[in-house]
Amino acid sequence: MSFIFVILLAMILMVPFMKLSLFIMEWDFLSLKFNFYFNSVLFSLVLGLVTLSVLLYSTYYLHGEVNFNYYYFVLLIFVGSMFMLNYSSSVFTMLLSWDLLGISSFFLVLFYNNWDSNSGAMNTALTNRIGDFFIFTFFSGVMFFGYYFYSFEMMCSMVTLLLLLTSFTKSAQFPFSSWLPKAMSAPTPVSSLVHSSTLVTAGLILLMNFSKLVMSGSVMSILLLIGLFTMFFSSVAALVEEDMKKVVALSTLSQMGFSMMTLGLGLSFISFIHLVSHALFKSCLFMQIGYVIHNNYGQQDGRGYGNNGNLPMFMQLQLLVTLFCLCGLVFSSGMVSKDMILELFFVNNYFMFLSLMFFVSIFLTFGYSYRLWKSFFLSFSKIVSVYSSTMVMNFLSLLLVMFSIFFMWWLNCNMMVVPTMFLYIDFFVPLLYLLLIMLLCYYSFKLLFKEFVYKFLVDYLAKSVIYKIKNLKFMDNNLNKFGYMGFNFLVGVGFFVTSYMSSLKYNNLIILVFFLFIFM
Repeated sequence: MSFIFVILLAMILMVPFMKLSLFIMEWDFLSLKFNFYFNSVLFSLVLGLVTLSVLLYSTYYLHGEVNFNYYYFVLLIFVGSMFMLNYSSSVFTMLLSWDLLGISSFFLVLFYNNWDSNSGAMNTALTNRIGDFFIFTFFSGVMFFGYYFYSFEMMCSMVTLLLLLTSFTKSAQFPFSSWLPKAMSAPTPVSSLVHSSTLVTAGLILLMNFSKLVMSGSVMSILLLIGLFTMFFSSVAALVEEDMKKVVALSTLSQMGFSMMTLGLGLSFISFIHLVSHALFKSCLFMQIGYVIHNNYGQQDGRGYGNNGNLPMFMQLQLLVTLFCLCGLVFSSGMVSKDMILELFFVNNYFMFLSLMFFVSIFLTFGYSYRLWKSFFLSFSKIVSVYSSTMVMNFLSLLLVMFSIFFMWWLNCNMMVVPTMFLYIDFFVPLLYLLLIMLLCYYSFKLLFKEFVYKFLVDYLAKSVIYKIKNLKFMDNNLNKFGYMGFNFLVGVGFFVTSYMSSLKYNNLIILVFFLFIFM
């Protein structure tokens, strides 16, 4: 027993440094090689947990669908190809899994078989075909490099650009971002998988596999700028989008840009940890949103929601917790990785414009999270719905929530060796004071502004203007008053003119003749 205990202890200590390779077949280009090391094992653990939850959730969400078996089959191919890409260590397996991901995602987005899903599926497939062309050209270039056609410098500069373009298409970075909101025409369980731990993360996983190749100054600056710009424009787009599923999709795009920017800083492992923690809470968030959409008879427009306060309190709490993780609030899993990236970004002293753009993008996360919460639960009187939910559905996402909070928080603090006391006290206390000051100013302004608006609209405008205009008797009196004022004015002017002329020894008849001559 003691011997087994020592072996287990050694395994636990060695897991972060472990690398197990599996060579099944090797025949020039056609080779099956798989690597099992800490990053891939951790990612596959999270992917397995998310997949299990999504498969259970699909039975609730797509209950009664005719093509349900077909959907399950394609979904399992989709997840299997992601596992294969995660572990693959040879060109053949990587290309095979990459193509399978694109093809199965096309069939999953096309599941409902209407105009909207057709458009989304074609957009997704064709954009990903561009990425397939880039990855094929990249590996062809690598083969030429292997036969000494190219120099090493050429390899590190030009061919790496193809690798970047490949990851940009799959992770929906700036020039190729259009397919991500379009893929929302898929069923919500598919969106939960695609946007948390499979399709959009594939590009980042590929870059992390080639992280040594990416560690070049020019390549890192491209990654940083593209990631930053993707963060910024997706956050702004999420503020004005009305389709709630698309808002969450744009928030995923923002987080992918955040991870890409972290790779641009050269922090490959921290980017990976952020990616894993994001996968857990984003899949949970999609499940909750799918539940809300399902209970509103498929209504996705946030302006049409109402009476969602009747949803089980447990579901509302889960949604709130996942939004907290998305914002990276204190004591949540998103906080440790997010704030470490924030600190390391601001330590580097980038241009003022880039820092401002980064800060605004992070701040807008709170903006669209508040919009989501507001559109779901702060409007009660628009429609009346009938809610039906099972106990399994209430507690299905609980495991994901627990993992995303406690397990990832523990892992982040341990793997990145972050001094927790420093993180909480030294960094957050000034921020907390700043936040309290901002809240105080905001509420003071709001109170004063409300008071002024109320005084103006109710006391002054209503009582002094609107009531008096509506009162016709008052209007008649007012007109008579103006008439009396005009008459008195003319009398006053006449009296002044006659008295002035009389003082000059003119009598009234001469004045009258003088005026007649003037006007005639």
